[in-house]
Amino acid sequence: MDQNILYSFRRCPYAIRARWALINTHQEVILREVNLKNKSLEFLSHSKKGTVPILITGKKVIEESLDIMIWAIEKSNKSYLLGVNNSNMKATIFELINQNDTAFKYHLDRYKYSSRYCKSKKEEHKSMALKILYSLNNRIKYTSRFLVDEHETLADWAIWPFVRQFRLADKLSFDNNNKLENLNQWLNYYLSHNNFDFIMRKYKVWETKDKPIFFG
Repeated sequence: MDQNILYSFRRCPYAIRARWALINTHQEVILREVNLKNKSLEFLSHSKKGTVPILITGKKVIEESLDIMIWAIEKSNKSYLLGVNNSNMKATIFELINQNDTAFKYHLDRYKYSSRYCKSKKEEHKSMALKILYSLNNRIKYTSRFLVDEHETLADWAIWPFVRQFRLADKLSFDNNNKLENLNQWLNYYLSHNNFDFIMRKYKVWETKDKPIFFG
């Protein structure tokens, strides 16, 4: 039986959400930590884009973190996370993820890593990112706990690592923003979860001579 292999980097939010889905759907993989500044030839032979995470399952290479999450969910008994029995819920789930992966990620990068882009527009990008976070905060206010429904969905799993990234840029400002009270509680659910420390555990960079590290 072929073993599934995940190439990952623990601080990348895309990799974090893939790991989160794998651990919470009990999908065991061999974990290979990647040095993004010195990518191995074996990793690059599998990844056309040279980005993490990628999952090798059989002869198939899954190069998008969201597709890895869906793969893991579909192999488990947690299909409700995809909103499969509710077309409106499913549409909302993927609309929120698309907003996160496009508009929010765009502003997040230019706020958190402003030195790489345009420092003079840092606050402008922070403001635009906050508008999206305020909308998420209001969603939770009406659903009681999560982004789409009273139970978590793929949207929650896919988005919280990016909200965490935003918070890391200025924890005090985020935690003391009354307009983010619901979102802060939502994020803390994930940061205090038993599996958080497990998915964030530091591993040595994988080399071909290394024994396999099983994750999941």
